[in-house]
Amino acid sequence: MKIMLVVCVLALAACTANPAAPTSEVPTASTTPRPSEERPSASPSEDELGVEVDPHGGTVLFDAATAGQDTAWAAGYYTSAEDEPSYGLLLRRDGTRWHVEVQASQRFPDALDSFVRGVDADGPDNVWAVGDIGDLTEDYEDVRRPFALRWDGRDWETLRPSDLPKLDSLNDVAVDGSRAFLVGRRGDDKTSIPVFLTWNGRGFGRREFPGGSRFHAVDAGSGHVWIAGSSSRGRCADSRPAIWRSTSPRSAPVEMRLPPLGRGTLLHIQENGPSDVWAVGERGTSRDCEGYGSDRSMVLHWNGTSWKEVTLPRWEGSLRGIAVIGEDDVWVAGDEKDNSSYVTLMHYDGRRWKRQTALSEGGSNAFGLVDVPGTPNRLLAIGDPD
Repeated sequence: MKIMLVVCVLALAACTANPAAPTSEVPTASTTPRPSEERPSASPSEDELGVEVDPHGGTVLFDAATAGQDTAWAAGYYTSAEDEPSYGLLLRRDGTRWHVEVQASQRFPDALDSFVRGVDADGPDNVWAVGDIGDLTEDYEDVRRPFALRWDGRDWETLRPSDLPKLDSLNDVAVDGSRAFLVGRRGDDKTSIPVFLTWNGRGFGRREFPGGSRFHAVDAGSGHVWIAGSSSRGRCADSRPAIWRSTSPRSAPVEMRLPPLGRGTLLHIQENGPSDVWAVGERGTSRDCEGYGSDRSMVLHWNGTSWKEVTLPRWEGSLRGIAVIGEDDVWVAGDEKDNSSYVTLMHYDGRRWKRQTALSEGGSNAFGLVDVPGTPNRLLAIGDPD
């Protein structure tokens, strides 16, 4: 089965679709949208632009970051066939054209496989990406080894496993000025210990957290750091949603009090200031343990005082992406349980949620959703339309 990727620049307007202009770097294709249940509130001033990225075979993207209306990055991997190794990719969009910026296989030619799992930017000259490679020990056992990439506007610096404090993989990265915050783990999936790395412009600091917790995503801004994941005192299957916060550059993140939510995990978090933070995830999921989700979504909001669960329109599916543009302008993206052929978007206008345009070709899992600064009513969604 060939895995295809669609990178969609979604104009939050009436449902129209125009083919992208072809380029030499990336083949393009038009998208066929499904009529939305409610017309979006945004003015229909833009068109949808669907870009099919398939530079080496099948491509899947996990995360995206933007720096202005013409520059974006997307992190993921490609594989030539289902039973072939996966190799990490970092794509870059300049204007209307996507191209391959970094191939992990060129930086780690001896790796068994590789993934670029997270990317974040604090301007066009300050970009970080993280991932991991497959390697063999002296006893020929398979292991994962992390890496980080740092862009200063001129060159990509590769921080190899030997440059990083001891850990086995990195899941996400957040950039806040000269500082960067990386989350990952030490150990295997079911017995892993979460690890938090801080970069101060000169080197890394490292903190470990109790086993049974898992860090999936991190965001940072205004000196605050937010980590989303899950926590458990016992079995992995009993994991509950968890959020950690640090309120100063040198303080350790502390787990916050959440409302009673039962079992589940949080997969993405985004802050719009210290008193406006949003997180999305899944309730009752066994994703951390079994690798699949529950199709029972969860949205949480921090108002500066407490976390509250947000009620969505009646809907079953998996939410992985969130874009917080303002206090009254929040978007979430995912795929529906009974109709995985479309990406579902939902918008919060400060009073209520509305379902918006959903589109794709042949099915889609939306993993990332980010705002495109300087371009009103435009988002970048990335994922795997398998």
